[in-house]
Amino acid sequence: MEYLYISVALLLFSFLFPLISVQRSLPKMFGVVAFSTFAIALAICNFTGINIHFSVSTSQMSNVDFFVDSLSAWFLIIVGGLFLIGSFYGKSYLAHYKTTTPQETLHWIVFPFTLAGIIILLTTSNLIFFLIGWELMAICSFFAVIFEYDRPEVIRAGTNYFIQSHVAVLLLTAAFGIAIAHTGDTSFAGLQKFFATASVRWQVIVMSMLIFGFGFKAGIVPFHSWLPHAHPAAPSHISALMSGVIVKVGIYGIFRFGAMLTPNAALPIGIMLLIMGIVSSLFGIINAAVGRDFKRVLAYCTIENIGIICLGLGLGFLGLALSADNIMYLGFAGALFHTLNHALFKALLFFAAGNVYTSVHTRNMELLGGLGKSMPHTARLFLFGSVGIGGLPPLPGFISEIFIYCGLLAGMQLASLPIASLMALTGIALALVGGASIVTFTKTHSVIFLGSPRTKLPHSPSEVSRSMLLPAYIIAALIIVVFLFAQPISHFLLSVVSNVVKCGSFDASYLHTVSLLQVAMIAFALLIVVVHLVYRHFASRLPLSESTTWGCGYLAPIRSIQYTGKSFVGSLSRMCRAFLPHSVRFMPIDSQDVFPDQRRHLSTEADFVDQNIITPSTSTLINTLHRFEFIENGDLQRYVIYGLAYILLLVSVTLFFF
Repeated sequence: MEYLYISVALLLFSFLFPLISVQRSLPKMFGVVAFSTFAIALAICNFTGINIHFSVSTSQMSNVDFFVDSLSAWFLIIVGGLFLIGSFYGKSYLAHYKTTTPQETLHWIVFPFTLAGIIILLTTSNLIFFLIGWELMAICSFFAVIFEYDRPEVIRAGTNYFIQSHVAVLLLTAAFGIAIAHTGDTSFAGLQKFFATASVRWQVIVMSMLIFGFGFKAGIVPFHSWLPHAHPAAPSHISALMSGVIVKVGIYGIFRFGAMLTPNAALPIGIMLLIMGIVSSLFGIINAAVGRDFKRVLAYCTIENIGIICLGLGLGFLGLALSADNIMYLGFAGALFHTLNHALFKALLFFAAGNVYTSVHTRNMELLGGLGKSMPHTARLFLFGSVGIGGLPPLPGFISEIFIYCGLLAGMQLASLPIASLMALTGIALALVGGASIVTFTKTHSVIFLGSPRTKLPHSPSEVSRSMLLPAYIIAALIIVVFLFAQPISHFLLSVVSNVVKCGSFDASYLHTVSLLQVAMIAFALLIVVVHLVYRHFASRLPLSESTTWGCGYLAPIRSIQYTGKSFVGSLSRMCRAFLPHSVRFMPIDSQDVFPDQRRHLSTEADFVDQNIITPSTSTLINTLHRFEFIENGDLQRYVIYGLAYILLLVSVTLFFF
C-alpha cells in the first residue's frame, strides 16, 4: 500500500502547491506536472497488473469507491500525457503575453484543478463524486478559457461555455437522480441495476438525458455552439487540451454508462448516436472548410472528429443490440482508438496554430501567406498534423477509421434492410467527411504557409523559440510511436471493450487486416522518404534560376490576386449554402461605369444552429425577462413587501404539506 499513500500525498500536495505559489520565482506549473504524473502513474499501474481500488467511508452515503480499470487507464494516459506536455508549451506561450502576476497565478491555479476534476470523475464509481469531479472540471476550465478577461469577446465566449456546461450538469443530475430514486444506490452499480430492471422506455429516456448532457461537453451537434467561440478565445495550450482531452470526457461518460444498457435499449441509442455522428461530422467539416479564423477552423474540426467517434460508439451499441460481436468490438475499439489519435493530432495542430498567432498576432488566415519560409518548423508540424487529422496513410488516424469502416461493412451484411441501409449511409457520410477534411486542411495550410504574404504585417514573422517547438515535436514523435505500435494498441483496446461490455468474442482476422495495413503503410512511408532523399540529391546539383510565372495576362501581378481560402472552397460553400447562413456586402459594377470606384467584397458565414436556434431562443428569453424589470425598481418599501410575501408563502406551504 506504500505506493497508494505516496500517490495520495502527492495529490494533496499538488492541490496546495498552486495556492501558495504566488511568486514568479516558484515553479507555478508544478501542480500540473504533479497531477499529470499522478494520472500517468495510475494508468501505468493498471497496465502492469497492479489493481487500484480503495473505498472512502462517509456518514451521508455508503462507501465511495475509487478504482482504475482498463477504460479509466486508457483515458488517464491520454489526459495525463497531454496535460503534462501542454503545461510546458503553456509556460512558453504565456511568456509572450503582457500579463499581471494575479492573472498568471490564477491561470496556474485553475489549470491543475481542471485536471484534478477529470481524474476524480475518471476514477470514481460513485455518481455524486462523478458530478463533483465534473463540476470542478467545468468551473476551472471556465477560468482557464477567460485568461484574457479584459477582452469583451473572451468574456462572452467564456460565459457561453459556462452556461452550457451547467446545462450539461443539470441533465446529468436529473438522469442520475432518476436512477438513485429508483434504486436508492449512488454507485455505478446502482445505475447498472436501474438499467437492468427498468423498462426499455425509461432506459432510453435516462440514457438520452446522459447523451445530451455529455454531448454538451463533447461538442456533439446541436450542443456544440460553445466550442467555436471558446477555442479561439482561450490560450492555445488550453484550446489544445479542451479539444484533445476535455471534450473526450463526454465520450468516456457515454461509453461507460451506455455499456450498462440492455440489448433492447441499446438499439435505439445506437441509431441515435449514428445519426448524431453523421450530422456532427458533416456539419463540423463543412463549417471548418469555409472558416477564416484558423483556430475556429480547428474547433469545427473537433466537432467533425467527435462525430466520427460517435459513429464508432453508435456502431458498437448496434452490435451490442443485435448480438453482432464483431460489429460491437470494431465500433467501440475504433471510437477509443480515434479518441487517442484525435487528441494527439489536435494538440499538435493547436500548438502550431499558437506558434503562428504568437508570431503574427492575428487568426485571420486571409491576411497571411508565405509563412513557410519564415516559420519552416511550424509549417512542417502543421502539415504533419493536417495529414493525420484527415485520416490519410501512413499515420494512425487511418487505422482507427479502418476499424469503423470494417464495422460498417460487416453491418451491411446483416439481414435487416433498414440497419444495413443505415450502415451504408454512414459509410458514405464518413467518406464525404474524409474528402472534405482533405480540402479543408489543404486550404488552411496553403493559405497560411504557401504563396506570398497577402498583407504587410506590423513586423516580420519569425520562427518561435525551441521551448515552444519542442512540445509539438514530442507530440509528433508520439504519433509515430502510436503508428508503429498500432497492433498491440488494438489488442489492448479490444480487451478494454471486453472488460467493459463483458460479452461476446472477437474475430481475430480483423487484426490480421490491421497488421497488413500497417506493413503497407510502413512501406509507403519509406517510399516517401526515399523519393524525398533522391529528389534532394539530384535537385542540389541543378542550377537555381528565377523567372516570372505566367500571370494570366497581368503584366504586374500583385499579392492580393492570390487564391484566398474563400475562393479555394467556393464550390463547396455554394453546394452547402442551405446549411451555411451567408451574407455578402458588395456593390456591383454597372455596365455603363467605365472608370469604377474602388470596390470591397465582404462575405461572412454563420453557424446554422447559432443563427437559427441559439440566438432566437436567447433573444426571446431576454425579451421575456425584460417584461419583469418593474420588479427591480429600487423602491425599498416594495422590497420589504416582497420579503414578507415570501415568508407568508413559505409558512403557508409548510402548514399545508406538513
